Amino acid sequence: MRIFFLFVFVLLVLASACNKKVSDSSTSTGEGSSATALSGKSSQVVKGLEDNTFDTEYLEGSARVQLESEKINIGGNAIIRLHKDKAIWMSVKKFGFEGARALIRPDSFFFINRLNGDYTAEPLSYIETKYQIPARFDLLQEIILGNAVFMTRNLELETVGDTYTLTGRDNRYATRHVVDANGFKLMEMSLKELAQDRTVTITNADFRKAAGRENQPDFAHQRRVNIEAEATGPASLELSYNRLNFSGPLAMPFDRR
Repeated sequence: MRIFFLFVFVLLVLASACNKKVSDSSTSTGEGSSATALSGKSSQVVKGLEDNTFDTEYLEGSARVQLESEKINIGGNAIIRLHKDKAIWMSVKKFGFEGARALIRPDSFFFINRLNGDYTAEPLSYIETKYQIPARFDLLQEIILGNAVFMTRNLELETVGDTYTLTGRDNRYATRHVVDANGFKLMEMSLKELAQDRTVTITNADFRKAAGRENQPDFAHQRRVNIEAEATGPASLELSYNRLNFSGPLAMPFDRR
């Protein structure tokens, strides 16, 4: 089960330098090119994404998860709980028995593998030490909610069919956002850490209103996370929510026993 939470680590690491809001500072790539013609619209697309931000004080989701990598192929059921800006709690079960639990706070991370009794309690600076990158809780929170995050303010825009594609790059990261041109839904977000040759691609699907949040933007009930990394090989995580609740407060117990 530890590999499931490794996805959380990698998402947290890759999101560490992102900016949740960006301004349009696209540069032209040559007269007559698609990027040049559309660069003036990039700020509108970013604003559309921001207007579609899903916001909630509490979230509890029950989901079916399937994890595949070169060494493992396993499915189970996950409970994910979020208290905005306070904590993220996850539990994964197999055949009705809890296999692993994690609790992430803005300054710390706790993990227990009940299958072998492993227990970890570390400050988030542990991620900084292990991956040489600062870790930020707030951006992992945005990814769990299905919201867009950005790593650079230098964005270019092009249209591909009924979608907008925003691309950006700096000396550390390359990003790609695929956005529904009709409703500004975030369909795909790709975040690449250039130095480590490591890419996380998040695909969102099954957009629909969440019960009790009809005044909010559509929520992506299905997610697929693909990781491509030279050190570990490819891995994927499929997550399908079958129940969502937005009431609180939520219990987030963490017992080593």
